[in-house]
Amino acid sequence: MNHLTKRKVILYLLAIFVAGVASGMVVGYTSGRQKAFRPPRPSEMAEHLLQRLNERLDLTPEQLGKIKPLVEQSTANMQAIHRESWQRVSDNFKKLNQQIAEYLTAAQKKQLEEMEQERREFVRKKCGPRSNGEPGSPRETQPQE
Repeated sequence: MNHLTKRKVILYLLAIFVAGVASGMVVGYTSGRQKAFRPPRPSEMAEHLLQRLNERLDLTPEQLGKIKPLVEQSTANMQAIHRESWQRVSDNFKKLNQQIAEYLTAAQKKQLEEMEQERREFVRKKCGPRSNGEPGSPRETQPQE
């Protein structure tokens, strides 16, 4: 080894390893965070499910044609369930805040309203605007807040 000592080689390899770990963590965290808050659209779910069924079951074109409407209807139903759940959670927050407000002073009520606004803003940032242009729902096809 010309001018490099064993110690320098180990130090360089360690630096490369640490840089790789750090960049992997950043990429993993970023991509995982994006996926965690955005469920797939019904069309994406249906396409994925149809592709998986076709690959695993080796469906004929006739079978695929009959199954496709079933899968599309089912994914649309799942989206409706998700919207209902989202609305129920939102309604529960509203009810809780109304119950809590009964015991608060005017200043505390104002602070509670600000806290609720912060929660809604957090949801907006993580999930995007509603399809009707209002803020609050996770995506175009997702439930309203």
